[in-house]
Amino acid sequence: MSWAIIRQVVLGAEDLETTSKELREGLGLSAGFADPLLEDIGLADETIRVGREAHLEIVAPLVESASINAWLAKVGGGGGYALSVQVPDAATLVANAEAAGVRTVADLEAYGRRIVQLHPGDMGLLVELDEIPEPEQWFWDDIATDAPEHPVVDDVLGVDVESSDPQAQAVRWAAVFGVAVEAGDVPSIQLGTRTVHFVQGSRRMLSAVDLRTVEGVDAPTSLTVGGVLLRLH
Repeated sequence: MSWAIIRQVVLGAEDLETTSKELREGLGLSAGFADPLLEDIGLADETIRVGREAHLEIVAPLVESASINAWLAKVGGGGGYALSVQVPDAATLVANAEAAGVRTVADLEAYGRRIVQLHPGDMGLLVELDEIPEPEQWFWDDIATDAPEHPVVDDVLGVDVESSDPQAQAVRWAAVFGVAVEAGDVPSIQLGTRTVHFVQGSRRMLSAVDLRTVEGVDAPTSLTVGGVLLRLH
């Protein structure tokens, strides 16, 4: 694997407007935009830029039959739902996933790009592989948004993935992405400049996000939004 970039951290919520307001006000971010394709599968969403290349996205059910409703009930109303990872060659990672016993739940084309989603039952959350070989490009580059007036954060540094067996989860992710498990207080892997930590817990989900604080800003060390701990560094 030559590179992988975590582009979007996705929070699942029961109420999009409330969670978006808490997130934007807590982090000093501007309003985001919607992915029109998600409405077709019963999801409302808002994608909020964090700095130059990362995004925090919130998804919520539009209809009672939306598949996310069962997940929301299971996790108690909200939490870390998915990660979108930009990769240059999805086929290699799909082969790695198959060899590691990781199931694929979707393999399709959207916006002219191949998108593969890996099963949350195997990865601990929905992991989306977005095949965009140009590392400087992303789906939403042509969408103009207002720059935040007083941003508190300007980048995503990493995430925590919670499970009952962090070491096994780390080994599985490392096999899929073709990277090494790094030693430390908790097992982790590095995807480009961002780190995925695998932590002990009773739930299988993304439980925390590390964010870089804008230099000189007086900010809290952490806050919780939508069932996800946001740590500011």
